[in-house]
Amino acid sequence: MLSLTNELMFEVNNQPYIFQGLSGVISELSSVSETVLKNIPKRGISFRMLCDSLKDQYSVELLTEVVEELIQQEIVIRNGLIGKMSQTPGVPIGDLPVQTLVFHLINECNLGCTYCYAGGGHYGKPMKTMDRQTAEQALHFLMESSKNSPSVSVILFGGEPTLNWELLKHTVEYGTELAKKYGKTIDFSLTTNGTLLTERRIDFLAQHRVGVSVSIDGDESVQNQWRPFKTGFGSYEIVSKNVKKLIERHRTRPIAARVTLTKHFPPIRETFFHLKNMGFHEVGFAPVTETEEAFILNNQELYRLLDEFEELTQLFIEEAKEDRYLGFSNLVNILVELHKGVNKGYGCGAGMGFFAVSPNGELFLCHRFNEQQNYQLGNIYTGVNRDAQKALLGSLHVDNKTSCSRCPLKHTCAGGCYYEAKERMGEITSPNLHYCQWMKRWYTIGLKAYVQIMKYNSAFLDRVAGFQANCHTS
Repeated sequence: MLSLTNELMFEVNNQPYIFQGLSGVISELSSVSETVLKNIPKRGISFRMLCDSLKDQYSVELLTEVVEELIQQEIVIRNGLIGKMSQTPGVPIGDLPVQTLVFHLINECNLGCTYCYAGGGHYGKPMKTMDRQTAEQALHFLMESSKNSPSVSVILFGGEPTLNWELLKHTVEYGTELAKKYGKTIDFSLTTNGTLLTERRIDFLAQHRVGVSVSIDGDESVQNQWRPFKTGFGSYEIVSKNVKKLIERHRTRPIAARVTLTKHFPPIRETFFHLKNMGFHEVGFAPVTETEEAFILNNQELYRLLDEFEELTQLFIEEAKEDRYLGFSNLVNILVELHKGVNKGYGCGAGMGFFAVSPNGELFLCHRFNEQQNYQLGNIYTGVNRDAQKALLGSLHVDNKTSCSRCPLKHTCAGGCYYEAKERMGEITSPNLHYCQWMKRWYTIGLKAYVQIMKYNSAFLDRVAGFQANCHTS
């Protein structure tokens, strides 16, 4: 029996393509291969019956050749046998190395963002500040728990992490020296609202090659509406001045902007180019996770977002053809995944090689679950609670999400963000069903962009992905 599953068909300039969502193969289809695929029903079909249905169009010899090629590419499955490239990675076993830690340097923020998922930065708790002893222990824990991994990462986070600047500075300096002793490299990145960045601080970040992502929602009216100070005053003026200094003085790493989209968001193109004109290397957008009606995007707004993402994607493609990088990070994430051939059993690395560290040293599933005790997985003193980790990873695996079983995004989306699932679906183990059709269309837009850029400037994708391609279009 021949069957077809987890496929996503799309066209570029009237030329049909297929994305096989399990293997990650993207294939340009000939007229005969397209006909063959369209004549394989969901329930499957025998080769003889397929030949009988197409005998007036193609010879048995040609159909045999085409079907064998489709099987070899793992686009078509024979007798239910899943090929090597199409197999879902299983639940990991053993003591997994820890490679990335999010340091919650302080559970407090000086802004009063109206939609903040962390309750104003304090995560529903009294203000907590990480101290030197905890930060140093967390770094030692990372070095030891990363085992043979040659590199580790630390994300400096809050609340607003620059409120605890002296510890931030010490963490970077101490971590850099500690990594040398362990024979590892360490990468630091900072997520900040940008309000407390002085020239001296910026120079420190540049000197130590700390990557910086600034949370900023757009022009003055938008920023001041959604991201004011707790006093009610707007933050745009001070953030824009600091961003200008940041981009002028920090030349060792690209500077990124992250935009949270709320109800009645302004045109994406306007926001994107406003921030690009400020000098940001990349701009990314994320719909608000807060579920209150005053903030959340309704279906009409979500699909308007897709239309505007598609418009920005077309601009990205035209720039890429001319070997210019537009810096639309939402699209870049898809292009890099497609180029690397990512095959995931989980929505992200949370709880595997990625944990958040609270100010008092507890380990949580990720930064969004900071201070939520149901999602604590140990601490930096006694280590990861391996029993809790094993149970949680078993429940989160995409094979347990039956609605994902035939989805073409099973190995890319893998059910989506756990925090989103908790907020929207009530359980972190649930797939993000509210985003399924949205994600399929967005990924289709990304696939079309990938095919066009590969055709005109494949070297561009090699550079963006940071390595030579190990996947192809055929």
